[in-house]
Amino acid sequence: MNERLELLAMQEAERKRIAEDLHDTTVQDLVHLSQQLELATMYLNQDVNQTRLELISAKKYIKKIINDIRGTIYDLRPMALDDIGWNAAIDKLQKDLKDKSDINVIFDMCNIDDVDSIIKITIYRIICEACQNTCKHAKADSMAVTMRKNENRLVLDIADDGVGIGDYDETNHFGLSMIKEMVDLLSGKLSIITNDKGTIIDIVIPIEDL
Repeated sequence: MNERLELLAMQEAERKRIAEDLHDTTVQDLVHLSQQLELATMYLNQDVNQTRLELISAKKYIKKIINDIRGTIYDLRPMALDDIGWNAAIDKLQKDLKDKSDINVIFDMCNIDDVDSIIKITIYRIICEACQNTCKHAKADSMAVTMRKNENRLVLDIADDGVGIGDYDETNHFGLSMIKEMVDLLSGKLSIITNDKGTIIDIVIPIEDL
């Protein structure tokens, strides 16, 4: 598969992921919200207090839906990288991961504000995809993300103490396939060590001559 087809395949896979996320979160929340409003309508002439409770709950759900949609928009284009810089964007990502899971997330990363913006955004997406995979599937207690500049390369390691990936095959593991495609587009190298005590994803990306 040539590079253009690889890019198209990655874009299509990203669209699929976004569609699945919207179906699993926003659409389900909207269905729940609709049911709550129907209940509030039913109670309207019978129980004013219950009507008020249903409307208060519906208001909370509306805020949740708005936040989920904002998160989806942010995933499409992580504007924080442009607005507040790499360090602040990484701090925000770490906080979001901690808020959404019980995993102890540790980030120790160099600043790459001086790196080309496309490379920077792609690296950010790689980190997001790897971390989301860990939070969803690894059953881990902790995860560490480290990145260092080594001459003209970036060395990124993402390690967790979860259950491992099992019989790893990038062709049938959606999240890892996405990561590999992004690494390939940056002319980088990806290696994975996994067993029942955890997983280590090691990525080396050149930051010159791309």
